[in-house]
Amino acid sequence: MHKEVKLIRGLRQPSYFFYQLKESEVLRGYKQKIILVFLLSALVFGLVSSLGIGMDPLSKELTTLSPFTYEMEKFLFLLGRIISGLLYAAIILFVPALIFWTISDEGEYRKLVVIQSLVLLILLIERLTYIPLSLFLSLDWFSSPLSLGVITQYITGKSWVIYFLGCFSLFKIWVFYIQYKGIKRLTQQKNWLIWLVILLTNLLFWSVTAFMAFLDFSKLI
Repeated sequence: MHKEVKLIRGLRQPSYFFYQLKESEVLRGYKQKIILVFLLSALVFGLVSSLGIGMDPLSKELTTLSPFTYEMEKFLFLLGRIISGLLYAAIILFVPALIFWTISDEGEYRKLVVIQSLVLLILLIERLTYIPLSLFLSLDWFSSPLSLGVITQYITGKSWVIYFLGCFSLFKIWVFYIQYKGIKRLTQQKNWLIWLVILLTNLLFWSVTAFMAFLDFSKLI
């Protein structure tokens, strides 16, 4: 059976989408959709940086740089963020799909990548919510009211813990749901194993994100 990959339907009707995905022998438009989500990721990262979010270190040098040098550094910063968006998309799409593939008896790797395409869209939507939070409320990503980062800051002052729990938000619950529905349909594995792999995979990514933020590399992700 030939079915076109329609990612928006996957977000709106995941059960039906994954049923069709499992039954499909040929994924029409697969490469085009993967290229599209790569471009969307680069666009979102570029949009966020173009609004000045994450440019605090550069802004501090405003008085010490010539106008030309400052504009050049702004351009390089924007270019770096766009490249980061492409790298971010590659990691989100292919690394978790590879991990999920290790527990799959039937799941095709490309179909697992499609699951992660939906995940990437959700994470990009979450990243867009950082724009009003930063511009109007001056809040960092880990202080989003949709995450546990706010509560954590009242409990502890340890930066890594704040960053780590700041990664867990309402959007991540959506991610868990999409990953579970997709992996369950494609692999037919036991529920406990699917949830274990999903949780460990996401905890790994959150730990890396928190570690990079702790080292002040958060602007690269």
